[in-house]
Amino acid sequence: MAAERGLKMTPQRRAIIRFLESTNAHPTPDEVFAAVNVDFPMTSRATVYNTIAWLKEAGMLRELFTPDGVRLDPNFGEHHHFVCRVCNRIEDVGFDLVPNLGICALPNQNSIEEFEITIRGVCANCRAQLSIT
Repeated sequence: MAAERGLKMTPQRRAIIRFLESTNAHPTPDEVFAAVNVDFPMTSRATVYNTIAWLKEAGMLRELFTPDGVRLDPNFGEHHHFVCRVCNRIEDVGFDLVPNLGICALPNQNSIEEFEITIRGVCANCRAQLSIT
């Protein structure tokens, strides 16, 4: 994946990419750093951040901006997001679960290339812990 696009692959970069490919938790860059350092304790924060920047530039990783900071999303399938207002956990929501918005034109001749909807609420775990119905 990354080697084909010109990034010199080191064991640390492989571990970063492997971690991102294996998670659906939308980690922060610091969570990626912590996870990679379990197996590669000498991995620098700069290596993690530079690899993330390269992956974003190469179109292999997206950033999500949430109230608690930047999260990473390696899933490029069409999907939206649900964000829990209690624990800030992010879940992918299938594109097909949100009805077509029927937007075909925007003011000022702006054109739509893509869109994403963020649904906010309380996840099932937090609802159970807080006894919210």
